[in-house]
Amino acid sequence: MSAAARKNTSILWRHYEKDSESGKALCNICREKISYKTTISNLRSHLKRKHISTFTSLVSEEKGVSESTSAVENEGEPATCSNQPSTSLALPSIRSSQSHSPPAAKRQRALDSYVHKKISLEQKKKIDRDLLDLCIDGFHPFSLVEERSFIKYSQWIPGYKLPTRKTLSNSLLQEAYTQTEHIIKKQVAEEVQTMCITTDLWTSRVTESYIAVTGHYITKDLEFKTVLLGCCHFSGNHTATNIADEISALIDNWGLKDKINFAVSDNATNVVKAIKEGLGWKHFGCFAHTLNLIVNDALVLVKGLIEKVKTIVAHYKRSTVSSERLSKYQVQQQQTPKHLIQDVETRWNSTFYMVRRFIELQEAVRSTLALVNKNLPVITNDEWSTLSQLCQILRPFEEVTSMMSAQNYLTGSYVIVMTRCLIESCNKILAKPDLSSLVSDVALLLKSGLTERFKNIEQSGTLSIATFMDPRFKIQAFSDRNEAVRTKEKVRNLVAGIISKKDNYTAQTVPESNTSERDELSPWEIFDSIVSQGQSQGTPVSAAIKEVDMFLSDELLPRKNITGAWNCPLEWWKNHKYVYPNLVELFIKHCNIVATSVPCERMFSKTGLIINQRRTRLTTSKVEKLMYLNVNMNPNRFK
Repeated sequence: MSAAARKNTSILWRHYEKDSESGKALCNICREKISYKTTISNLRSHLKRKHISTFTSLVSEEKGVSESTSAVENEGEPATCSNQPSTSLALPSIRSSQSHSPPAAKRQRALDSYVHKKISLEQKKKIDRDLLDLCIDGFHPFSLVEERSFIKYSQWIPGYKLPTRKTLSNSLLQEAYTQTEHIIKKQVAEEVQTMCITTDLWTSRVTESYIAVTGHYITKDLEFKTVLLGCCHFSGNHTATNIADEISALIDNWGLKDKINFAVSDNATNVVKAIKEGLGWKHFGCFAHTLNLIVNDALVLVKGLIEKVKTIVAHYKRSTVSSERLSKYQVQQQQTPKHLIQDVETRWNSTFYMVRRFIELQEAVRSTLALVNKNLPVITNDEWSTLSQLCQILRPFEEVTSMMSAQNYLTGSYVIVMTRCLIESCNKILAKPDLSSLVSDVALLLKSGLTERFKNIEQSGTLSIATFMDPRFKIQAFSDRNEAVRTKEKVRNLVAGIISKKDNYTAQTVPESNTSERDELSPWEIFDSIVSQGQSQGTPVSAAIKEVDMFLSDELLPRKNITGAWNCPLEWWKNHKYVYPNLVELFIKHCNIVATSVPCERMFSKTGLIINQRRTRLTTSKVEKLMYLNVNMNPNRFK
């Protein structure tokens, strides 16, 4: 009998669809086609490699069927005991020996004797998934299951057997990745109207390059969501063409080619060129990176003083004696002991944190530094004053950078507002009469850097619309009134376009009565005539003007509510979506903007935890899957 004509007697076929003509079977889980020809061994191997939990369930079910069949076959057969003697002559001796044997000593029952030693297959699946979650969320190595301490710990789960490292890192990881990818792709396809992306590149400690792309969008239910589109191994030179090709392939894989409305990255020339010229998207340089460049350029004027502070801090970091003296002095002054902070060149705002802590521990540093017999630099009184004033200047920049580096809320609408506020902060610093000349020059450089690097920020169509649509800012955020008017007109035109596309739109006019039945002397006919004379003809443009003006006349949303918590513009739009039905559509499509590439920076901070000294041989494909699952798996699974 041919394979095509043979019936699907194996329960394995529950997980496949047979195509007799091609001799292949379609997996119901991952939709991959597998050749089965005359046997089903390939199908069984596929489940074992890619879908281990399904394979385990299959084996258990087959075993159950086999045992039940064996029981039916043996039913009715006489029970035999080959160990019993052939005659009854031996029975007395056996009974005699049994009667004189000493009673068995009582043994304490083990803990696992009070519980069922077997656990259900579903329970094992859940424990295996939780074990995989331990590796995904906590970045623990897969070899954890081979460590004797963890094996000892796992023995307290009655009836559970740990999976092998290969099962965990191959089968279970692949299955979780396949399921999550299917869920996220379906979610993105259904929910995304437009998406803002951030991207960045990184090289690991084993000199492997990766490129990460995150997507940010607003759903119809006005929820802001972030998804990791990919953290992929990047081979070849980091040219603009190669970067553009890699990002394009990733976006095409998600079916988002026509939905990208904005891209954010650092200011690297190759990345900027790839996005602007290679992909043709609107690009914005990371706001936090740009602020960092502005601050670094200004701090060149006080580089000598900063180096003095770094040298002193480095001494306290190296010397245990000096560090202990610093802590003891603070305890004697009834203060909570604090340590000095050393700045890091690659970390934003670290210079500010170092100087701020140095000023905070000024008394302790000056008192203990005099006891140290080291050739350390001396900080004069004027320099202490300069450092204190420097902290005042840098504090607003640190506050803005920290706020803009968040990824759980929209930051695109903050750019115009915060730029204007930082410039005003510099003006107020410069107006202080007791400001030293050195700090005054730093403040001037900060102001000129803001003015130069963000000189056309209000002319950015994307950022201006995001600011205008934020109920906390609207047109009050603009320093240039002309740009505010232009943005208002732009929003009106976009709203008019949304209204004109709606099939159910009808001009808002007063219906005319039947002329044959009209009574010119009727009071109501006279009233309708008066109303029709004073009412303009309804058009999409007039409806848009009315809705936008009503939005602007509404009160500004306060930054914080009565409890002191920050108000969320998304919540405001949820409550007003029926009041401004067309503006809310515009908000969803155009205001999903983040202002920094911090989401990608955080991806690589996590990747650095994955590729540590214990995991330098981890393959790039597993790194990609671990990162994808760490970011995209539903966080509610821990509740």
